[in-house]
Amino acid sequence: MVAKLSYLWALETEAHKSLINAGTASVNAAEKRKLVEQLNAEADAIEATIKAVEAEEEVRKSAPEYLALSPKEQYDDQQASAAEKAAAVTMINEKRGLAENEAKNATEAEQVTKVLRGRAQDSRAFADKIRSL
Repeated sequence: MVAKLSYLWALETEAHKSLINAGTASVNAAEKRKLVEQLNAEADAIEATIKAVEAEEEVRKSAPEYLALSPKEQYDDQQASAAEKAAAVTMINEKRGLAENEAKNATEAEQVTKVLRGRAQDSRAFADKIRSL
């Protein structure tokens, strides 16, 4: 009788540990999903800023102050603008890449949650069978 109770205790303990771990994995997945949304929002904001700056630059290129610049100064201005845009595009790509990796991590954490909940259910089902003996 003591062995049976001890075994049931171990099975129930294992089931609870699995549920705790599943809960932690679920929280981790939610945090990763939130991070994915944040990274994509940041990338979207940078893209919107690039478009706004490009529109401003087109307007500025027809302004008398810009037209008064020497060809060398205009070229240097265009090169600086292109370098800034390239840096911004690199940031966008990095953020999108991080978001993609975090989305994969979130999916994996969700799968872990399912597996751990299944283990808990299996432990409890087995404990129920032992109780019926």
